[in-house]
Amino acid sequence: MDINGLFSGSPGNSAFPFLLKGKWRSGENRRTYFPFSGLLPVPGGKDVWSVDQAERTDLEEALRDAGNTRRIMRDLPRFRRSRILENVSRLLEEHREPLAKLIVQEVGKPLSAARFEVDRAATTFRTAAHAAADFGTSWMPGDSVPQGIGMNGLVERIPKGFVLAVTPYNFPLNLLAHKVAPAIAAGCPLLVKPAPFGSLTALMLGALLLEAGLPPDALSILPADIPGTLSLVEHPEVEVVSFTGSDVVGWSLRDRVPRKTVVLELGGNAGVLVTEDAEMDGLPEKLVSGAFAYAGQVCISVQRVLVHRSLFDRLVSGMVGRVEHLEKEGFIGDPGRDGVLMGPLIQESHAEKVWGRVQRAVQEGATALTPLRREGTLIHPVILTNTKESDEVESEEIFGPVVTVIPFDRTKEAIDRLNRSKYGLQAGIFTKNLEEGLGLAVNIDCPGVFVNEIPTFRLDHWPYGGIRHSGSGTEGVVYAMEEMTRPRLTGFRTRRQESELR
Repeated sequence: MDINGLFSGSPGNSAFPFLLKGKWRSGENRRTYFPFSGLLPVPGGKDVWSVDQAERTDLEEALRDAGNTRRIMRDLPRFRRSRILENVSRLLEEHREPLAKLIVQEVGKPLSAARFEVDRAATTFRTAAHAAADFGTSWMPGDSVPQGIGMNGLVERIPKGFVLAVTPYNFPLNLLAHKVAPAIAAGCPLLVKPAPFGSLTALMLGALLLEAGLPPDALSILPADIPGTLSLVEHPEVEVVSFTGSDVVGWSLRDRVPRKTVVLELGGNAGVLVTEDAEMDGLPEKLVSGAFAYAGQVCISVQRVLVHRSLFDRLVSGMVGRVEHLEKEGFIGDPGRDGVLMGPLIQESHAEKVWGRVQRAVQEGATALTPLRREGTLIHPVILTNTKESDEVESEEIFGPVVTVIPFDRTKEAIDRLNRSKYGLQAGIFTKNLEEGLGLAVNIDCPGVFVNEIPTFRLDHWPYGGIRHSGSGTEGVVYAMEEMTRPRLTGFRTRRQESELR
């Protein structure tokens, strides 16, 4: 397939093949969908996209001769892995604009956020290129104990084998990069099962990977149905399953293959603690951005804000005012327009689910501080107060443009409320007293806690992972490489020391 043709603009009324061991393959069954046009994916619009679906025989073929494919990647010298990853980073930068526009059309992500996602993906691959050069080798002398005199150990982290990457729609490029780049850096061959919305972005990345020099046999990108995906998960040649998506699906996959390495990056309902002495300048704007960017379809979107009662009125007034500004200035609407912060949700069924949870919360006593407005899949920003912990808008991952703001009197009560969530991913604390903030952070039961920053913040080389319903295992380039490898010790005896021979 001609990569220049892939990036020539809108795919139009085209059918796209999938990648099977580095070769483009057409299938008999296709999934057809409509790209976002304005606010909605409009049936009957000028474009209809079709992606060929891999069948069971294709999935089996992808893992045929698996031993040879594992050797190809395992034996790939570090400098070549690093060079491939650097090449991918460069190619992503070269194709930044068409890739960003494709992400907008596939998943309705605002254009500015889509550009930022491409930039982050380029950084992720570059980080992996640096990590590939010296990852996972250490020297362990034996003579730290008497029986180890004369012994030395070389510990290397070696690739476990095939990595199956199952990815969601909301970050179709960078969340895939967080699985693909570490796998290449660690020397693992790849199977990718992209989200139905996001398949074209994954295939575009596949084309870049091949152009960058990745051995073709080591890459398959296979849009597949649920039974096909499960067959890949359970296949004996797949050693690592890296899944990002819903907690229900993620944990069910882990239950199917308890003896495999299963890395789960699941949901969250990120909380923010605003203390009595928090700096208020710019805080409402920061919280609104964290809650409503990309319509809240981010697993670390700001969903719960607990604010000291003395600051409550000022904070909610600032947040409501910021939303009114965004509405007035046109920052809410068509994701293809420059500067838009949030557009529609991914599809009608998801919008119905989010809207139903908001309606139930209001019926049970919550107060809406912003007008409740919905236009199809576009739900305008919702700020709620007087919510209960049992309300779904607090207790579940809403994954939509909804945030609750709750006053508190005692900091301990607020932290207890944050911690009672069944999720545990990231949280934020705002205070002028950094020492106090660091002290509060150790009491919040999340793997990632940010002081004077929203929990939506993420750097791609930092560790990232959840506990409880939010998942297990850790991503972030080097941390993902550790998940995809195992330590191997080679011990050897050297000549005895002169003092031992006397």
